Amino acid sequence: MDHSDTHTRILEAAIEVFLEKGFVLATVRDICARAGANVAAVNYHFGSKDALHAAALERIMSECHDQFPMEEGLYPGQPPEEALERFIFNILRLNYPDDPAMARRSDLFWMELANPSPALQPLVERFMRPIKEQLERVVRGIIGDADPETVRLCAGSIVGQIFFHTQNRQIITQLYPDKTYLPHDVARLGELVFQFSLAGLRALRECPGGLS
Repeated sequence: MDHSDTHTRILEAAIEVFLEKGFVLATVRDICARAGANVAAVNYHFGSKDALHAAALERIMSECHDQFPMEEGLYPGQPPEEALERFIFNILRLNYPDDPAMARRSDLFWMELANPSPALQPLVERFMRPIKEQLERVVRGIIGDADPETVRLCAGSIVGQIFFHTQNRQIITQLYPDKTYLPHDVARLGELVFQFSLAGLRALRECPGGLS
């Protein structure tokens, strides 16, 4: 028996079943039936349904970051305004993948955010914390010497403009029936987030003491 093949088939089946049914309703029997594996194989390869769920999330996040690396286009000594524009472009690629299969698979991450499990914390440390630190460096490069709370709020404001659209996409398309998220719409969103954020950061730089 090819154990690596069984491991992969179970992992891929789990992603599909979790997407279709959610973590709570998905069963090991469902997953193994989809994978063509014995129900004991989940415990053998992963240890538990919880661990399989964590592995599925890890697989998807790794795929997204391999295909759309956040560090792409960023380099030491880069003008911070240029770095901000590139950062926003990179994070938009993660939120709106141009690969339909990747876009569908990444829905599992948004499902996890809506109902967090213990699997979220390792993802935050491996994938999200480096992004947060990267953005905070860019913010400091624009506003200069600022207290940590000001930097935190600025970084949150920038990504919040993007996440608002990602997490509320269904509501937005109902409020604005003609609204789409085609590539030109996403590009326009990125330009607006960049210009809006840059103006705000520059205003803070000119405001002695920053936020009070």
